[in-house]
Amino acid sequence: MHFAFVCWCCGADCTVWGKPKGFWVELFEVPNEWDCWNCGATNETPDPPWTPA
Repeated sequence: MHFAFVCWCCGADCTVWGKPKGFWVELFEVPNEWDCWNCGATNETPDPPWTPA
């Protein structure tokens, strides 16, 4: 499942892939850090809940 986050530097909407943690559980594992597609800034993933993209 993809989740939507906003870059701290440029404010661009970024989509990050969340890997399912299990078959019967609706929990997802998202990277701790990811790079903005627009400006390349490194962002930290906020605490859940996350907005599905």
